[in-house]
Amino acid sequence: MPTPSSAKRLREQRFDYAPWHFAAEATAAEKAAQKAHQRALADASGAEIGEGSYVAPSAIIVGKPGHTFRLGAHGFVAGGAYVTDDVTLGDRCTLNPYATLRGKIIGGDGVRIGAYACLMGFNHGYADTTRPIWQQPHTSKGIVIGDDVWIGAHVSILDGVKIGSHTILAAGAVVTKDVPDYAIVGGNPAKVIRMRRRAHAAGSLEAKLQAFGERVGGELETVLASYRFKTKDAGHVYLNQKGEKARVRPWCDATEIAAMFGRVAPGLTKAEWVTRLRGFQEPVSGVVAEHIPIDGRFENAVHAEPIHTRFYNTMALNYALECLGSNLAWPVKTAADITAPRLRKKLASLAWETGAWGAGDWVDCYASAVLANALYFDHRPPLEAMFAWLDKKCDPMTGLWGSWSEKSRWQLPVNGFYRLTRGTYAQYGRPLPHPEKAIDTILTHSADKAYFNGKTDDACHVLDVVHPLWLCRKQTAHRRDEIEAWVRKYLPKAIAHWQRDRGFDFVVARHDTSLQGTEMWLSIVWLMADLLGCADALGYHPCGVHRPEVPGRVLLG
Repeated sequence: MPTPSSAKRLREQRFDYAPWHFAAEATAAEKAAQKAHQRALADASGAEIGEGSYVAPSAIIVGKPGHTFRLGAHGFVAGGAYVTDDVTLGDRCTLNPYATLRGKIIGGDGVRIGAYACLMGFNHGYADTTRPIWQQPHTSKGIVIGDDVWIGAHVSILDGVKIGSHTILAAGAVVTKDVPDYAIVGGNPAKVIRMRRRAHAAGSLEAKLQAFGERVGGELETVLASYRFKTKDAGHVYLNQKGEKARVRPWCDATEIAAMFGRVAPGLTKAEWVTRLRGFQEPVSGVVAEHIPIDGRFENAVHAEPIHTRFYNTMALNYALECLGSNLAWPVKTAADITAPRLRKKLASLAWETGAWGAGDWVDCYASAVLANALYFDHRPPLEAMFAWLDKKCDPMTGLWGSWSEKSRWQLPVNGFYRLTRGTYAQYGRPLPHPEKAIDTILTHSADKAYFNGKTDDACHVLDVVHPLWLCRKQTAHRRDEIEAWVRKYLPKAIAHWQRDRGFDFVVARHDTSLQGTEMWLSIVWLMADLLGCADALGYHPCGVHRPEVPGRVLLG
């Protein structure tokens, strides 16, 4: 039986060499010890470690202020890693065990560096044959790495090389030349094996999607800047549309739209964005009002609004902050206070039969709030109680929560299904109870001309069909051909509604663009393309509230 001291050391080794477990499993004391270690690194070497990142105590970090190691938010450095000189990495970057980074290296966001990889941003001079090499001066051109790069185990990258974004360097590759965007390279010396983005035939759907993504990316700065206005009370703000009140959601939409393309919305630096967004949260309750508090006056703004409005803005704000590599400044106390018995009672009280959308809205907001509490504030929400109740409540005949009505037919249950599952099954990675029945019902709704006629279709109704179909398809190929036929018919029409330098309208047939419509339709286009297996052609992917990642999976084991 292990002694207390050996058990403690084994736990430390687990975090050192499997640091991806630290955020979800570390105790408050272990997180405090990590903060102290990061402060010691800063004092000793000038290292700058972003919020939510972990550096193994057994990693070797050598540097000095101005010539040191900088790591963005939510990354990690595993045990045995060796970092010297001037290395800068963005958000969500990881160094696995025994990786070596030396010299001048600059990396973007999402750079994943495998075990025993060696990146050498300098070289020995050797031109003078009259002197030993060790006596000759170093040269340094540096290594530059783009965003979203996977560097495999035992990869070597030599000085002067530029690695493009969205690339994969196969295990053992020796990279001596620049690597273009979206390339997969391998071998010694490394060569392009294939491109992740294929050349698309002229006129094909993939070619149209690629052209659309490039067009949006080229107009992005202008589009976002067009929704930034100067107001009397709040200074420069983002508005959903000109003339509207200053609300929190447009700031979130602007952040998420920019993050889809790996950028930061104009007007503020990333650090300034984080500070501004965090200032929207009321510190005692942890909720976020719909309208921006002026001069820090939270109380009136929060208590004057319905609770569901506050919950939605709280959820949206955290997603926007995650796009910036940050998170809420305070836990959401109103969600944390709900125990398992209270949760079951609340779920049973929701108007499932007559108001399935409202019930789904509450579940979405609650599940998103407690996810943030668990990931960033070490809370333990009653997730099993929530999923047990939802699994049991789901109708095995329709796959939905809620019932058909003569007034709205399947609209409210389908829309409620989207909200409920987006916040729960999608972001916690839990299998849906009855995905094939859900597909049957959703396809029936998608044929309803009252909601899908090419004139009055709006982003909510389309998203509430597309996201559920996308989620169900992760579990089953049921009626795949019909789903793809519906998407192939609708997708070209959706991208055709983009308006130059303005974005999308919420309703497809109008010409009154908005930030909300732009964020939602860009996400819809990606989800549709992903259902057809060609989302990579777009060159962007949803971030924030519509992100395809599953961050809550770690909480369900």
